[in-house]
Amino acid sequence: MALTCIKMARLLCGIALLGTALAARAQATDADVLAAKDAATRGNWRALEGFRTRFAGHPLERYITYWMLAGSADRADPADVRAFLARYPGGPLAEGLRKEWLKALGASGSWDLFRAEHPRLVGDDLEIACYSFQERMARGDSEVAGEARALFVSGRESPAACEPVFAALAASARISDVEIWARIRKLLAAGNARDAKRADALLPARQRFGDKTLDRAAADPGAFLAREKSPILPRAAKELAIHAVARLARSKPDEAAERLGLIAARLGPDDARAAWGQVAWQAALSHHPKALEWYAKAGDTPLADAQLAWKARAALRARDWKEVLSAIQALSPEESRESTWRYWRARALKALGAGDASEGLWRGLAREVNFYGLLAAEELGTPPALDWNGWRPQPADLDRVRSLEGIQRALVLYRVGLDNEALREWIWAIRGLEDRDLLAAAEVARIANEPDRAINTADRTVQLHDFGQRYPTPHRAALVAAARQWDVDQAMIYSLIRQESRFMPEARSRVGATGLMQLMPATAKWVAKQIPVEPFSTEMLVRPDLNIQMGSYYFRRILTDLGHPILATAAYNAGPGRARRWRDERALEGAIYAETIPFNETRDYVKKVFANAWFYNHRIGGKSASLHQMLGTVPGRAGETQAAVAANIP
Repeated sequence: MALTCIKMARLLCGIALLGTALAARAQATDADVLAAKDAATRGNWRALEGFRTRFAGHPLERYITYWMLAGSADRADPADVRAFLARYPGGPLAEGLRKEWLKALGASGSWDLFRAEHPRLVGDDLEIACYSFQERMARGDSEVAGEARALFVSGRESPAACEPVFAALAASARISDVEIWARIRKLLAAGNARDAKRADALLPARQRFGDKTLDRAAADPGAFLAREKSPILPRAAKELAIHAVARLARSKPDEAAERLGLIAARLGPDDARAAWGQVAWQAALSHHPKALEWYAKAGDTPLADAQLAWKARAALRARDWKEVLSAIQALSPEESRESTWRYWRARALKALGAGDASEGLWRGLAREVNFYGLLAAEELGTPPALDWNGWRPQPADLDRVRSLEGIQRALVLYRVGLDNEALREWIWAIRGLEDRDLLAAAEVARIANEPDRAINTADRTVQLHDFGQRYPTPHRAALVAAARQWDVDQAMIYSLIRQESRFMPEARSRVGATGLMQLMPATAKWVAKQIPVEPFSTEMLVRPDLNIQMGSYYFRRILTDLGHPILATAAYNAGPGRARRWRDERALEGAIYAETIPFNETRDYVKKVFANAWFYNHRIGGKSASLHQMLGTVPGRAGETQAAVAANIP
């Protein structure tokens, strides 16, 4: 009887323990997710292991194992990695772990394991590609040399894993000295001194320029060129001279052109033309009036897409449509397909009398919902007809999307603030979804208070659109009040917010810009004194009403100071001083000003804000002015007094 009681006690104890374990499984909290992530970040694998039981059955159960394996991929048991990849074959975790493991296998030369796993990689990764080249070279693959050589001569930046491959190509004479010099020139033109030095090391010792000499040419290009007196320049000296000229042209294009004129004969005609291409490119970036003249000195030397793009932009500012067309036609096929260049090619063709050809390009562009798509539609007289009350997902549509495991994991991760992990899960989950499911996913994101995902997901549809989801109007009362208080167009405020923060009140950039209108701390403090806001602290910027009020005031001040919405928009992103400098001496078509902004980020920003404004004007007022009219004409600098540029606005 006593034995039976003991057995019964053990049974009851076991049931109780099982109940405790099941309860623990059900009790994994948001705090547990954050604690597990913290343990993974600190490499505290013992603490992370302790979360396994608690996360059994949780939507993020797989993350515990992933964090452990990815954090120690170079030491992980292959059986454990394979077990994880077999259990969770799809999704960002499998892809992420596979990448980390392949890199660890490549670094250690574990080629049998690498060879078996590499075909399962979904995306591209240059480091892994170069480890694959190493593996194939090790087993004598006869085709690998051609593929690796193509990467080398492309002039692309490459990770350290590519260096043994390139060294093997050089040692076996699969790449010539001429091709090495060509790679060096491309790398130096792109400002990639590190890889240029690596390529230099592949040359015979007597041909190299050496790391320190390159550093001197980059540090003080004017002095370097002044010291060069050799009547005949060897190849290394030529490349360094071209590099020094290009470096000098970034800040002193006139001096660079003068220096180049002095050494052009010693460079030889082909290399001199290449150098003029570098000077012209840098001059175009600074809107120098002689940019096209210097491009002409480059003659028929091959130019990179970046150089040709700025040749086209310099020609736009000069209203030289023949040169615009010539530069665009010389772009690579891939680059020339961009909406930017299809639009300006059509404009050039129209200006040169080829109206039928331009209309064909505009018809294709007008189907795209972007800045140049809108401009093309207006050229054809067929602006988009928008339905702000179009298709809406039904409860069954929302349930279908919510049932996707990736969506479930993303929502949990967003809820606890692990936004990077959530973004990867969300993007993977919506891959391949049709328009209806994309719009349902956008609504799921909106309901979950993730406006960034709602907008970006709705933006992906191809035929069935929900423009209300793409261009939402939250914080309406606060925005209308600020627009009236500071006399700013409501559509422009919405456009700025959509581009700055995607309506996320607590958005914070890597440089500290905060809130809906992404105010920098110094700017916010300045605005707080002007309005005034007392007391004020930058922590208050996450309040939507205050952020909108302060951001709207700042935009009004720079708009009043600069006098044109394009200038104010560029200034909002890059500062008032730059927006002024980017004008021309003469009045400039607004679209040309936008396209010739030298900063890639600001150029893209201005175009997107104005496209946003077109849609918001339509949503708020039921119709929109033409985008051409909204862009208008940017006044020139000619005749401007110093007093007109003296406003002390940050």
